[in-house]
Amino acid sequence: MDFLSKRIVLFVGVLFHVAFLMSIFDIYFVSPLVHGMDHWQSTESAPAKRLFLIVGDGLRADKCFDAVTHPSTGITDYLAPHLRSRVLFNGTFGVSHTRMPTESRPGHVALIAGFYEDVSAVTKGWKENPVDFDSVFNQSRHTYSYGSPDILPMFSRGASDAERVDAIMYEHEDEDFTKSSIELDRFVFDHVFDLFAKAAQDKDLENSLRQDKIVFFLHLLGIDTAGHSYRPYSAEYYDNIKYIDSKINELEKIVEDFYADNKTAWVFTADHGMSDWGSHGDGHPDNTRTPIIAWGAGVAAPVKGQLGDHDDFSAPWKLNSVKRNDINQADVASLMAYLVGVNYPANSVGELPLAFLDAPNDVKAKALFANAMTIIEQYRVKEISNQKSHINFKPFGPLSDPGQTIEDRAEEIQSLINSKQYTLSIEKSEDLMKLGIKGLRYLQTYNWLLLRTLVTLGYIGWIGYATTSFLKVFVVGAVSEPAHPIVRSAFFAIFSILCALFYKQSSPPNYYLYCFFPVFFWEQILVNRKTVFLGVRTLIRRSHPTHPVTFALFNLVLCIGIMEAIVLGYFDRKVFSFCFGIAVFWPWIQNSIVAKRNRILSALWALLCIAMSSFTLLPAIKVESLTQIQIAGAAMFVIGVLVFRHLTTTIKLLPTAAKVIAATQLSLIAISTLSTRAAVISLADRQGLPLVAQIVGWLTLVGSVTVPFLQWFTPISDYRWRLLTIFLAFAPTFIILTISYEGLFYICFFSILTVWLHLEREFSLQAHLDRVAIANKKEEEEQEQKQEQEQKQDKNTKTKHITINEIRLALFFFYLSQVGFFGTGNIASISSFSLDSVYRLIPIFEPFSIGALLLFKILVPFAIISCTLGILNHKLGVPQSALFSAVLAVCDVLTLNFFYLVVDEGSWLDIGTGISHFSISSLLGLFMIVLEYLSGVLVEGLVIDNDFEKEK
Repeated sequence: MDFLSKRIVLFVGVLFHVAFLMSIFDIYFVSPLVHGMDHWQSTESAPAKRLFLIVGDGLRADKCFDAVTHPSTGITDYLAPHLRSRVLFNGTFGVSHTRMPTESRPGHVALIAGFYEDVSAVTKGWKENPVDFDSVFNQSRHTYSYGSPDILPMFSRGASDAERVDAIMYEHEDEDFTKSSIELDRFVFDHVFDLFAKAAQDKDLENSLRQDKIVFFLHLLGIDTAGHSYRPYSAEYYDNIKYIDSKINELEKIVEDFYADNKTAWVFTADHGMSDWGSHGDGHPDNTRTPIIAWGAGVAAPVKGQLGDHDDFSAPWKLNSVKRNDINQADVASLMAYLVGVNYPANSVGELPLAFLDAPNDVKAKALFANAMTIIEQYRVKEISNQKSHINFKPFGPLSDPGQTIEDRAEEIQSLINSKQYTLSIEKSEDLMKLGIKGLRYLQTYNWLLLRTLVTLGYIGWIGYATTSFLKVFVVGAVSEPAHPIVRSAFFAIFSILCALFYKQSSPPNYYLYCFFPVFFWEQILVNRKTVFLGVRTLIRRSHPTHPVTFALFNLVLCIGIMEAIVLGYFDRKVFSFCFGIAVFWPWIQNSIVAKRNRILSALWALLCIAMSSFTLLPAIKVESLTQIQIAGAAMFVIGVLVFRHLTTTIKLLPTAAKVIAATQLSLIAISTLSTRAAVISLADRQGLPLVAQIVGWLTLVGSVTVPFLQWFTPISDYRWRLLTIFLAFAPTFIILTISYEGLFYICFFSILTVWLHLEREFSLQAHLDRVAIANKKEEEEQEQKQEQEQKQDKNTKTKHITINEIRLALFFFYLSQVGFFGTGNIASISSFSLDSVYRLIPIFEPFSIGALLLFKILVPFAIISCTLGILNHKLGVPQSALFSAVLAVCDVLTLNFFYLVVDEGSWLDIGTGISHFSISSLLGLFMIVLEYLSGVLVEGLVIDNDFEKEK
């Protein structure tokens, strides 16, 4: 089997990118979940008999505490005066810092179980998978939960006793983004109020409610829904906060009247925040900083005084007179467990925040010691597991060295407590807790060096493997390679040893792929090293007729510059604007004679570069603008009509059916513009999504991408008609699924690709003519023989003198594909996508459908550029797939950069940015492979004149 053939390389590339996309999660974000630990009770005497956990889903800390100006009334005031009063006079407050991903499932797991699920667990929230680990709810006597069907079933179905957790939920259909979000929270509060009203007449229910170790969980989704629909600076978002605040005040009075024992503890927080563009998921501070307020039984009163613990973030809140106590999100679980006196959740890694406790030092010391031993118990179980699975296992020194073992440290702390040295015992418990966390991290990162080495060798190997295939298929053709049995045997032995090691360690299946691909890639590179050497030498020789080495080095520097510019562009979109500023002069740098001869094309290129540079200077956080949407829709329609009229007069024998199809596409643009206008106005007036607008929107969206396929029955071989068809096909997408300037970007992007296509044709034609002219001047026999040999080789391999210039062209394609992503207002984040436009089609919460629409919109520019590259292949006489293959050989340079920029420590912004960058670059590399196939589909049946054949 030829492992360097195009089909095999593409197939291997898909498998490789899918497998290695998960590598950062298997290395940097491994779940610390273990089972089989003993429980530790938080405290012997619980300060509270019951606890209310109230979670304002999607509530940012600054919106909870700061005074804001209401966009409707213009009044500047605090949105949560009741909660603010608890901060100032009754309880303890601070900022709860969440981890990536800032999504509802991992956020609630951290709050209720004290455990940070791995990043990939975000998908479990959509599947309603029950949590498979311990939680505060599981340790309670009974938990009454109210709220969303996306959250409550995780804990009710995951409880060890299914009857321990009651889950009162509304229906999925009630999560309608076009309706008032307050209705979702009204459901929660009404049912809680009804519970206590029924208890007054139901003795059994009253007795149940009066037991100890009772937890009430109120999941309030309204704030999150309002933020997604209208952004976190909208009247709806603010009104929802005000509503919740007033209802908590009302609930407190009902609870105090019912119990009248001052044995109720309250904890108010959020699972995650909300970005200014109405989304969450990444590590932006707006998503990771949430409020934490605790008051009631067992909670310390506010510490008064100017303590200097407020920074620039909290200074505007005017709470400087009260001490701010920040915690990690998982600490909330330990706090709740202590307040109601239940066992710490067995998987909890949270630290009991002593600043929140109203308790003497002896109680704090014992509670913190139990907290530390809960974490140490996890370390102990995990260490035993690692000892059994690893060869020559080396334990964590600070917890295993003589005199510093777990037993020694625990005995010392217990002795300090017995001798009433509580302050010192607290310090020792905190140290033990930190060592336990470090120990768990040590065990989690035990295989880091091996795995990171394999992944690095994998990506470098893929680059080499794809390059080797490119050189063989498109540059030198089949080369006689000697047999290499020793090389193959050596690599097989390496793979066998690694597999045996992973089997011994009971490693997951992914690990075997991490060792298979590097071994396979490097074996292919070494076996075909003659092809590599000959191919590189041939490319350099073809790079320029008189100064090949100099020109090859220039193009190499240019390629490196483009790749590094793309890397920088992930951190700052303005880099792409800077690159377009330089690209204005590209035609004159590439070949001034050609640029001068094609002044109109060069001028259009310059104007479009300036236009394109503006899009990455515009703010990524867009505000819905119906005017820009309509202007873009009108411009698309007018451009379509003008090009349609031009082509109908220049293309001979154009079938009537083709004209009808194009006219239908133009009508769909007009219809989509009108239906989008109706949907936007209705949604803006808070009147919901009109059914007619929704149906028409779906029909035009689906119709716009299916109608063009009717051309297969009357195929048009002219590539210009195909470009028009594709432009019209995706135009409705950039009307319906946009909120601002994206439609204008679509027009400019398509235009610059068209101009680029024609410029590359002119440059390549001139370069071909120059080579022919120089070859004709050389009459030496040796030179003629070399040329004849090279021409014969090219004929046999069906190549057209693939040169370094084609590699440069491929990198231009890769750069423009990145612009297709960033130019529409996206940033390198997994949560930068506005959901406003999706509500014109799907007004209720349907994660997969919403995600599919967003992904479709993101992929449209890639489909367009793939078509352009397919046409370029034909126009330049380049073999099919040659340019795509060149891109495949270099695009993962980007991914490898971001692999080493991923961090799992530091600020949540840094952690989230690293994950987002790696994921996006990996997916874009995978898209390149998909586009290889898509390009063939989009240009299938085209007859494009080969300009080089004409010149011969």
